[in-house]
Amino acid sequence: MGEKYMFKKLTDKVASGAKNAVRNTAYRAENKAVSTVKQTVKNQFNAFVANVKKVNKKVNGPLIEDFNEFKTQWEAKAGDPEQSIFFFMIAAYQYAQGAKDNGEWMATVILPKTHLLPLDSSPTGFKINFQGDGFFLEQMAASPQIVNSYLGGTPDNNYTVDTKNLVMNIVSDGRTPTDATIHIQSAGKDFSSPCNLRKNNNGQWKLFTIGSIATGVQKTEAEKGDF
Repeated sequence: MGEKYMFKKLTDKVASGAKNAVRNTAYRAENKAVSTVKQTVKNQFNAFVANVKKVNKKVNGPLIEDFNEFKTQWEAKAGDPEQSIFFFMIAAYQYAQGAKDNGEWMATVILPKTHLLPLDSSPTGFKINFQGDGFFLEQMAASPQIVNSYLGGTPDNNYTVDTKNLVMNIVSDGRTPTDATIHIQSAGKDFSSPCNLRKNNNGQWKLFTIGSIATGVQKTEAEKGDF
């Protein structure tokens, strides 16, 4: 009886020690994994911050009204995130000016597929999700001055743009090989608008955030006196 008790006590002690060793090993492994992930994120953030640059750059070009021409030209320039933003602004301009179908199809070229909904009749196979990015397009359609303010329109000129030479101003540019945050400046807002983009497997920069673009702009002098 005494031998059995001592044997059980010994085996229990060994089993308990083994369990503790396993738990300690798992705990150390988990901590190491968490620490590695945190350090990786920190390194990526530091690398991104180090790459953020204040710039004073203009991207310009004429309004494109034909969808096929728009798609062809964007595909040729899609390796440049600044051009993807500019082409989105062309799509938004079309939408805001009442050419909603054309503007929507154009926008589906620039926005990521994960933000869109399937539609067989669309030339891209997708349509805008109006519970997401479509809401912001509608905001711009309700106030076309918003889009115009990024393309050469100002409060002083009643947000009129030259469709033969649309001009978009970039004030900061931060990017890694696969991600970019580029700030564009509206002539009707005090603060710049950040645009977040990611590069897909085809090397094309897709625009992931447009909400900051869709915020309101300053009133023109005529509007200020309209009370």
